Amino acid sequence: MKQENIEMEEQTPTTGQSLHTARVSAGLSIDDVSARLKLTALQITKLEQDDYQDLGPMTFVRGYIRSYCGLLELDAEKTLALIDAPKAPEATKRMQSFSRRTEKEASDNRLMVFSYLILALVIGSSGVWVWQSSNSAVEELPAETKTSVVTSDENLQEPLNQDGTTASNVQSTSPVQDSNNPKITTESENTAAQNDTIGALEEEAQGDDVVTVAAPQANTSQSITENKDTSLSTIVMRFNDDSWVEIFDATEERVAFGVKKAGYTMTVEGKAPFSVVLGKHQVVEVELDGQLVDLSALPRNRLAKFKLPLAE
Repeated sequence: MKQENIEMEEQTPTTGQSLHTARVSAGLSIDDVSARLKLTALQITKLEQDDYQDLGPMTFVRGYIRSYCGLLELDAEKTLALIDAPKAPEATKRMQSFSRRTEKEASDNRLMVFSYLILALVIGSSGVWVWQSSNSAVEELPAETKTSVVTSDENLQEPLNQDGTTASNVQSTSPVQDSNNPKITTESENTAAQNDTIGALEEEAQGDDVVTVAAPQANTSQSITENKDTSLSTIVMRFNDDSWVEIFDATEERVAFGVKKAGYTMTVEGKAPFSVVLGKHQVVEVELDGQLVDLSALPRNRLAKFKLPLAE
């Protein structure tokens, strides 16, 4: 019931709203009312908006409202009674807003408490689970260690038992064979001796074969090395001063290139004949396969291009 009364009070129109509604219903404009009441349009607007601050004392305001009500044929007393009415709904509205805000805050507080409880339960459950997991892991670790130790002991004991059984079987069987079958023992010894002799002969034969095969391989590798060495020629150059050099062998492979410093000795190998280019041949001593090469016939003070060995 209180809620319904509050809503009814909020719906009660103000003085200005009553005047505005009556004017619109009468089909009058603000200018029409202003002309008939001898008031400005601004004053009429402020009356309809319940804005009395700039209209002078309340005595004048009440006179304006009475004149406005007479023009619109409204009950002036009832309309004037509404001047103070807007304050009560506003206070009621504020109380209602405060009540709703209090209810909302209470609801939010309950929701926060419920959320905190759920969070505490989750954290507690996680802690209990971690604690139980760690305890179970600690309990399982000694059991696994003990099992592995027992298993290793059994593995160590098993070969000993097997060896003991084999030894006892051999010992119990050997006397029976020696006493009942002397001929079999003799024949076994003869067979073993023959096998040893055959094995020795085979080893000697294999040894001879190895020596016979290895010798040709050594000779073959030696001959290949000699043939390879004889197919290559060696050039030795001694530089008495800085000189540029480039050498190609018969396979068009460049075996030397660049500027060599004074005092440098260069040795290269390749397949003859060689194509040689020297920047300063007069400052270079050249040997081919241990033989000194005479370069005095080449033109001096210019680039020398020649073949090694020199053409006669």
